[in-house]
Amino acid sequence: MKKIYLNNNYITVSFIFSMNRNFLLFLFLFPILLFSQNESDENANYGKIKVDKSDLKIFSQAYMHYPFIFKDFDRKARFDTTSFEGRYLDTTYANTIKIAPDYQFRENYEIIALDVYDGGIKEEVWFNFKKNDGYASPLTRNNPEINAFTGMVWVYKGNLTRKEFAKKYVYKKRKSFFKRKKRRQWTDFRIYYDNDAQVFTIQLKNLSGYIEFEAYPRYTSTTRSIKEAQEKYEKVYANYLRTLKKRKVKFDKKLAKRQAVFYTSINKYDEELWKSFQTNYMTEEERQLSREDWLLYYDKVIANELKAMGNASPTIENLVRSINIDGYKIKSIPLLNAQDFSQENNMAKTLYEKNNGDKLAITNILVVDITNKRYQKYAGSKGLKTISVELNKNDECILIAWLRNGDIGYLTADEFNNIEINDERQALIQLNIINKKIASVQMIRNQLNF
Repeated sequence: MKKIYLNNNYITVSFIFSMNRNFLLFLFLFPILLFSQNESDENANYGKIKVDKSDLKIFSQAYMHYPFIFKDFDRKARFDTTSFEGRYLDTTYANTIKIAPDYQFRENYEIIALDVYDGGIKEEVWFNFKKNDGYASPLTRNNPEINAFTGMVWVYKGNLTRKEFAKKYVYKKRKSFFKRKKRRQWTDFRIYYDNDAQVFTIQLKNLSGYIEFEAYPRYTSTTRSIKEAQEKYEKVYANYLRTLKKRKVKFDKKLAKRQAVFYTSINKYDEELWKSFQTNYMTEEERQLSREDWLLYYDKVIANELKAMGNASPTIENLVRSINIDGYKIKSIPLLNAQDFSQENNMAKTLYEKNNGDKLAITNILVVDITNKRYQKYAGSKGLKTISVELNKNDECILIAWLRNGDIGYLTADEFNNIEINDERQALIQLNIINKKIASVQMIRNQLNF
């Protein structure tokens, strides 16, 4: 029987000094027991390394890339679902066309005009929707419902004289007597019928808003009575509404179809973007999560990034992000030639080894200047290679190295200051090693006190 102390407690191990199965099992389990966390403690010690217990952990740098990859996509992937009637009720639409916010010429959108009718009874104001001078084609194309009133002319019902009506609804005020009159133009219109009063309301729309007045249609020939026209009002207006309804149904149906095509393609693209995002940035553990579960994880990480980063795997990206959060800034590495390796610039060619003299392949190095909150990154390789590193011993600096097998090597500030550099500016550095299976970002930072 033998007692082995672990975390101020002891465990009893029974074994027989022969190469039986129990002894081999003991040899296998003993290193694991030495580094096992005591689940009854809030914090556990691995040698000098203290680890905060938490379920929140960052698995990769994917959470940092997510908002940039999906930002423009989410912002720009929009479809205008405004209905036919909704567009009439919105002055940023001309008929059913969306008006550009930075438009320069109103005439591109205001293409409907009224015209005073020269015939008729002198005491009345007769007018019509203008069809000559190129106005007919856009009017009948964009508002074919007006054809229900073909053969008729409108009679204004109100207090304005012919001149006043023309000034308010037909022409703009001239800036100079020598300037040609410019017409008032409109983006759309609606006609409403009051059967009790036998009168219609014409509502005109432009980029500035809406204006309306009352009028009634009659036949252009003065020999035909108003009563004759009134007897046709219901039929004429029914034709007007029928054509307007066809426009509405056709537009909304086409809109729904276009919307379905749009969102189908958007969703397909979004799915491919998500798959690409998973492949390029996520760890295998993250890829196992559904998108909804990953976004829940993302929200928690964003809300508690510093704590979550402390429990993350100690990749160089995670460690750099952790110190970036604390205000550390990167320090540029100068371009060097053979003459730059001198005592004045602190540069040295470094090789690395274990405490038993075995050489180490180093993939990345991070030198952190704790005094000035600066850091430098150096790329290594998967084989043995000298790495040029600035060894500034004037400030409190530490060194962290990533081994080819994923383990972490490090030098404390005192060990960094005691690095021996020969006359050729070469240094053989012996690293302390932490097993990657038990390492985390916060472990490294706690161990090196930064």
